[in-house]
Amino acid sequence: MSTPRTLTLPDGVQPVTLETDRGNFATLTAVPDVGTPLGTVLLVPGWTGSKEDFTPLVDHLARYGWRTVAVDQRGQYETPGPADPAAYTLAELGADVVAMSRALGGYSQLVGHSFGGLVAREAVLAEPSVFSTISLLCSGPAGFSDEVKRQGLEMLAFGLENLPIEQVYDLKLDHDSKAPQYVTPAGDIAAFLRSRFTGNTPASLAAMSRRLLDADDRTDKLAKTGVRAQVLYGESDDGWPLEIQDRMADALGVHAQVIADAGHSPAIEQPAITARLLTEFFHDR
Repeated sequence: MSTPRTLTLPDGVQPVTLETDRGNFATLTAVPDVGTPLGTVLLVPGWTGSKEDFTPLVDHLARYGWRTVAVDQRGQYETPGPADPAAYTLAELGADVVAMSRALGGYSQLVGHSFGGLVAREAVLAEPSVFSTISLLCSGPAGFSDEVKRQGLEMLAFGLENLPIEQVYDLKLDHDSKAPQYVTPAGDIAAFLRSRFTGNTPASLAAMSRRLLDADDRTDKLAKTGVRAQVLYGESDDGWPLEIQDRMADALGVHAQVIADAGHSPAIEQPAITARLLTEFFHDR
């Protein structure tokens, strides 16, 4: 989960509903102030996240000349989703991203953060022709192997399947707040974090948690699609181990790029540097 530092949208970043042939998706969208956009950047958030995880990055990328669209996936925060767990397989979520790219004109520069990287990979595997590039930001090749993370995901998924989501959030907050590195967010941010979590369709969040347990490594298949790939992460990223992300980059034939003074949320922690690395990659033919 990424924690926004402000809820105020930069000038030019607007809530927009993206209509696709697989339903409507809530987005934060920005376009350059002048000139024709260089293309479209499509940003896919991760587990317990939302489009707000990218707010400052949306602004920076638009200033570089790109139409930029950050989305809530199906069942995530402000995008509704069904109660059927079968609606949240990686294949279904990836098909949504394909539909988004098509609705935006195709040839998107696709960026997946954390769990969103697994979804982005699935989208490229399903229909590589509608993507120009894929950037995997603080993401990994498969589900987590760390036993502590796996136990936490199992407990969360079980809770979401058996308890009111508000109670699950309270239990998670109580657990997280006991960690030494926990920082109590400001009142408006804390209210947003609760609203975002409890706004999820429980089946969606439970299924995403389980995909972080059972997702297969399909890196080799991604490498064969011909879609140019980028791997980048914060220097203190605590999601997938950095050596695992490095090995994924090697399998894709690229060098992982490290974002200084950032952890698992470079789009919030270092948006200017993250935007520069992304745009340099988009232009690097």
